[in-house]
Amino acid sequence: MPDTPKAIYWDSCNFLSYVNEMPERVPVLEALLETSARGEIELYTSTISQVEVAFGASEQQQRVLDPDVEHSIDSLWADPKTVTVVEFHPHIVQAARGMMRYAIAQGWSLKPMDAIHLATAQWLRSVGVGVEEFHTYDGRLHRYGDIVGCQIREPYTRQPPLL
Repeated sequence: MPDTPKAIYWDSCNFLSYVNEMPERVPVLEALLETSARGEIELYTSTISQVEVAFGASEQQQRVLDPDVEHSIDSLWADPKTVTVVEFHPHIVQAARGMMRYAIAQGWSLKPMDAIHLATAQWLRSVGVGVEEFHTYDGRLHRYGDIVGCQIREPYTRQPPLL
């Protein structure tokens, strides 16, 4: 195990994919969560993920809340050693607004919640956390890698999980 575990920022869509049990994504997401729980990597996300991951797709479609889904969501935040949740604060607010303004100048579009995630990863880098990657299934965010200062890509594992 390396002296300093690799730091990875997770966009809320990763947690949603996990909660929604997306079969093509869950094996990789579970492997990363388990790797983080063992301390081999560090996963970070913004507190806004706890708002964005409010319900599962089945609950939204059926308009019926399921206690099992809520338990699954709560379990994501239960162990701070697995996922470190970063508070939203004025420095991140300013950086997120700046990214949204930059996006407009480039002819792009950047939603506020996406800007907050990107700015949180950027802020973590600025305070020495050393986020190396930003994991998301939203391909529109990949273009912001140079601004954030790290590679933005889909979640992956070097070795696929064993069945």
